[in-house]
Amino acid sequence: MKAFRDQLFQASLPLIVLFCISSPAFAQNLGNSRAAIVEEVRNERPGFMVRVDVDHKNRIYREDEFLSITVKSEKPGYLYLVYCQADNKVAVLFPNKFQRDNQIPANREIVVPPQEGATFRIRIGRPLGDEVLKAIVSLEPLKELDAKSLTQDVMVDVGYATVKAAYVAGLRDRPAGWGEHYVKIKTVAKDARISSNKPRRFGVFIGISKYKDRSIQQLAICDKDAGVMCAVMTESGALDQTFLLQNDEATLSNIEEVIRRKLTKLTSPGDEIFIFWSGHGGRCADDNGDEKDGMDEYLVPWDAIRNDYSTMLLDDAFGRWVQELDGRKIVVILDTCHSAGQATNEKAIASYGKSISTDASYTKSLGDGAVDFLDGEFARTKDIGQKETAILASSKASQVSFERREGDLSAMTYFLANLLKSSNGPVTLEQAFVHLSSKVPEYIREQFPGGVQEPVLVNQTTPPLYLRP
Repeated sequence: MKAFRDQLFQASLPLIVLFCISSPAFAQNLGNSRAAIVEEVRNERPGFMVRVDVDHKNRIYREDEFLSITVKSEKPGYLYLVYCQADNKVAVLFPNKFQRDNQIPANREIVVPPQEGATFRIRIGRPLGDEVLKAIVSLEPLKELDAKSLTQDVMVDVGYATVKAAYVAGLRDRPAGWGEHYVKIKTVAKDARISSNKPRRFGVFIGISKYKDRSIQQLAICDKDAGVMCAVMTESGALDQTFLLQNDEATLSNIEEVIRRKLTKLTSPGDEIFIFWSGHGGRCADDNGDEKDGMDEYLVPWDAIRNDYSTMLLDDAFGRWVQELDGRKIVVILDTCHSAGQATNEKAIASYGKSISTDASYTKSLGDGAVDFLDGEFARTKDIGQKETAILASSKASQVSFERREGDLSAMTYFLANLLKSSNGPVTLEQAFVHLSSKVPEYIREQFPGGVQEPVLVNQTTPPLYLRP
């Protein structure tokens, strides 16, 4: 699909076939522009979500194969499809001379080329290699990407500098006004061997008991939760690679580095990813209008500053990180807490109308809606076409989550780890949930009279998904 020119193609209907030629009109090589486009033209907390996908699930294309692109946006806006080639040259695929109107409706698939009445096709050509397709949807037209000039040809070279200018002038200062998503594509020779290996399995385990900001309530065993789950999932869960971040290792930047950069680089569509988190969680006011209840949920990294929500891992940002892992199966396991005094809108244990006969050090309160962490984001990504995600949470939103009275692990983590270690055969996510739904409430009733804790599963994956293969 590279620098293209028009060529009539004789078939049942006249088609325009696009293929590669050298073109002096392209801007000079600006280094790794693919990384620059993805990293710089990026919206961490968009007011709406966008998804772009292609018609090969593995996103690998042989030379001379045809490419079909689908885009869907939560809100109506103006769509720009930017393609970063293997040689780092940057061009716009949409709008084009055959699809001139780039104003798109909400929640409707836009196909390039269109499925019916298409007068052109996109054929993969040289140079071959790793490439990036990025969709940008803006609520307002972008002057720097002028639709009139972009519709003069089937694919218009714009260069990295033009896309950057559009970001700086039209997008950067209004995050609620645009959304974006990208997919990585690999183009290979006709006779290249394409691996069909079984999916690989990766795990990220985060546990924080002691926080840098001592005004944040310190916990007891969340770091142990992460260590035990990492060991159990490595052995019983047959993980190919793991990342363990405990206490001061679990800074916001380190967590982002692992999930957003290392996992996107190491994994491929079809792989399975498990993200476990034990520590504080809470809520704050939504500031970009994407939450129906007016609240954002967050998890608290080691270096967070109390009441400074910019230092928290907000569900909006986490949702975008997960979206960049589109094509993989992703399970997020939360044994999180929102203890009294953690957030501005404090939710003490007594506020739930239950008298719990236990020392507060044994409890981890999820607070209102903490179980909504990623739930809303996963539902939204599903609406625009991304599936294969699941959340396993330690308790319902209105309940507290407990550390075990024995002081070894949190309640849900203990029973989940023991199930995986002791089972003689495979354990699916659904089977694990059934087990936890019985064991956790029973333990809480016996050890903490008046306490209630019921695990929650939100599962959008294609079954079966195995915690223990």
